[in-house]
Amino acid sequence: MKKIMIFVLAVVLVLGVLSACSGDAGFSADEPLSVATLAGPTGMGMIELIKSDEYDVQVLTSPDQITPKIINGEVSVAAIPSNLASVLYNKMEGGVKVLSVNTMGVLYILEKGDSIGCIGDLDGKTIYATGQGATPEYVLNEVLAQNNVNATVEFMGAHADLANAVAAGEIEYALLPEPFVSVVTAKNPDINVRVNVNEAWKQMTGTDLPMGVTVLVGDIADNEAAVSKLIEDYSASVNYVNNETDEAAADIEESGILSSAAVAKNAVPRCAISFVTGQDAKAMLTEYLSIMFESAPKSIGGALPDDEFYYMP
Repeated sequence: MKKIMIFVLAVVLVLGVLSACSGDAGFSADEPLSVATLAGPTGMGMIELIKSDEYDVQVLTSPDQITPKIINGEVSVAAIPSNLASVLYNKMEGGVKVLSVNTMGVLYILEKGDSIGCIGDLDGKTIYATGQGATPEYVLNEVLAQNNVNATVEFMGAHADLANAVAAGEIEYALLPEPFVSVVTAKNPDINVRVNVNEAWKQMTGTDLPMGVTVLVGDIADNEAAVSKLIEDYSASVNYVNNETDEAAADIEESGILSSAAVAKNAVPRCAISFVTGQDAKAMLTEYLSIMFESAPKSIGGALPDDEFYYMP
């Protein structure tokens, strides 16, 4: 009897070890999947995930708030700027994989008036912008350079501060992202959207501007079932926002991402909310990161990421 009990105990221990080895560190199927996203287009695209009990979504106001959560493994999924994903991949020697491009170009040049119609008309002008040391600065500089435009760029610290100054009529030309563009134009009808920077980038490169990505953090990339479910739910959420805009706008207001459903409804068509995976995502990111590397290597972490950077469904 003693030998039988020892044998049974050994079997139980072995099964326990095997069970533990088959799981993913930091993830349990019994708990909501932890996600960090940004208020704005990426959070808007995740609205169905935010409403779901299967996901624990933190909506934060800046990439600086998300970065430590990624490095410390506090989240399994994060929506961040594309160049930051490359920086973290290089810094963490892996550790993140790009699941999807979630936002195309959301940058627009606004004008108090109607004197400009294209990038070339900005020659000699002063453009106020936000995002110094981040994607807006690098993209704007590249677009201006490729179009031989000599403009002065003055940076302000926060999107909201610049948006308020533009809405007050204090600034003539400004680079802003959605949804701040819709906030400004709702407050001041004399402010016009003059240049779609995504279109200028597309004319320059032949691809859309992949401004934002969703990354998988740590071992979650090895959990095929969890990632497949995320892909299904996230893509459905993006389709909902883009195709059922009235209902989605109400949800966005209720969630607190934006304070007004009307502003959300106007912003969605210019937010370029997307869900592009696999080779299509890799192609546009490779083009974008290569251009960033040539103009400002530090902006992507000093090196182009290798193929392991991309999650292939």
